Amino acid sequence: MMKKLLLAAMLAAGLSACVPVLVAGGVAVGAWIGSDPRKSDTQAEDFQMAARVANKVFDTYKEKAHVNVNVFAGHMLLTGEVPDEAARALVLQAARNEAGLKKLYDELVIASPSGVTDRANDTQLTTRVKAAVLNQAGDANAIHILVTTERKTVYLMGITTPDLANRAATAAAGISGVTQVVKLIQYTPASNPG
Repeated sequence: MMKKLLLAAMLAAGLSACVPVLVAGGVAVGAWIGSDPRKSDTQAEDFQMAARVANKVFDTYKEKAHVNVNVFAGHMLLTGEVPDEAARALVLQAARNEAGLKKLYDELVIASPSGVTDRANDTQLTTRVKAAVLNQAGDANAIHILVTTERKTVYLMGITTPDLANRAATAAAGISGVTQVVKLIQYTPASNPG
């Protein structure tokens, strides 16, 4: 019931350029830096794709798995923990079955679901990374990156120039507590992100 209420509240808020989150298993994931350059129909398709996969995972595994699903212009990032290889295979298959999927990044690990303290630490790291990246970029309108942190690894998704992506990665890597930075950036013109 809680999951449906959170999803309904997010949908009621609309899919504006500032909506940064997807709720997966009751946990908000991902935070935008700058604006979202995607067309509104692409944003909606990405959101719906992520929601379908997250709901399948939650319906199947409930509290036995913690999977975050982030989608940007058809590129899907899966992070979190699954109980075994069979569960991982099922999650990957659910993702691969999505129409419109262009690329799948599998960062799932086989482990017990992370605890509240670990997730809170990852959320705090995401906030600090966002501030550092914005400071490094100097222009919030020039950068379009989604930051997701899982087990102290920071994932950067979105669309920007190679220079800004490198500066963002350098800024993220300089944050105390971050163990790794993974760039999943699309280098296409900002005027045509999808």
